[in-house]
Amino acid sequence: MSMELNRQQAQLAFVESGENIVIGTLDGVGVSLEALKKIDDDSSYVVESFSSGLTAKVYHLRIRGRDWTLKRKRPESLVKNVDGQTSFLNEVQRRRDLTALKQQNPEKYSHIVETQYASLNDGILLSPWIEGALITHFDADIFKQIFSTISELELAGLFEWDFCPGNILIDKMNQIKLFDFGYMYQFKPMTQFNSNGQDTPLFNGVERFETRFLFDYLLRNPLDLTLEQILDLYRMEKSAALAAYQFKRDKLIAGGADSSVVEWVTNSIDQWQHALESPSGLEALYRIESFRSNSLDLMDDLHGKSCSPITLKKADQVLQYIENDFDVLKQANGFFFGDENMSQAELLIKYRGLKTDAKKYQL
Repeated sequence: MSMELNRQQAQLAFVESGENIVIGTLDGVGVSLEALKKIDDDSSYVVESFSSGLTAKVYHLRIRGRDWTLKRKRPESLVKNVDGQTSFLNEVQRRRDLTALKQQNPEKYSHIVETQYASLNDGILLSPWIEGALITHFDADIFKQIFSTISELELAGLFEWDFCPGNILIDKMNQIKLFDFGYMYQFKPMTQFNSNGQDTPLFNGVERFETRFLFDYLLRNPLDLTLEQILDLYRMEKSAALAAYQFKRDKLIAGGADSSVVEWVTNSIDQWQHALESPSGLEALYRIESFRSNSLDLMDDLHGKSCSPITLKKADQVLQYIENDFDVLKQANGFFFGDENMSQAELLIKYRGLKTDAKKYQL
């Protein structure tokens, strides 16, 4: 049985057990647990509410002059798979882990939100309100913060799968904050690649950010960047990722990591270094990774039956790469999960069918 299936079965069993997990305290907050459980859009504490979350509804509260974020579990997750159905449990578990890590080393995990109080069975998560906004532009420092945090989390044995645009905020001081951990899972960094063990080497923290955020951002292209500007941004991102993973590799070696893990990280480092050596190398890797990330995100939306108009754009992007760059992708081993065994014509049929499915699963 795979690690993923083991984890899913363990999470379902935990839910069935009825066992509770409680973190922190409401002492000094000025509101009771029962009052938090009854909060709705009309409550006097509510400044604003956000209904876009697939597994929880979020409220901005003001209590005794202090601002808070209240996350209330939805009665039923809008993500129709096991990970979606158990994501609130998983988030509470990870909040417990992250609270302990932040107590041990506040500076190392400064970009992780604090948890004031959480109760699994009550469906409640209360955190200080983050005075921030969604990231609308990137610079070298933002990339550095993101990848240094990812590396530290992975070295601590926590693998985040969902670095989507809505899960990273940035404040007026240009400091990022991660605050959603419904799809962060434990793993053993000295012997495993990610929370699937060594079964899925395609996935690492940098790829997760690129797939869930960066290539989504570049596809939407809110700043109307030219291809040259996109490649400049990609170079900046890859340089920051390279530095973070060189640091990670050093820590893995110092910690006695298995040679297979060190080799796996080194392969990524070598690939990025080679791409950064020339404009043509960078553009080639950009096309390969853009295909990878758009196809993975398409599959993810289909798996959760949680598609949107941008899912259709990703399907179109993937089809365009198959039509125009098939030989390049084939030569670079850019196809995966069985696609490497299919012809160009077969892939076009497959992904046209997936686009049709994405139309059916629009939320």
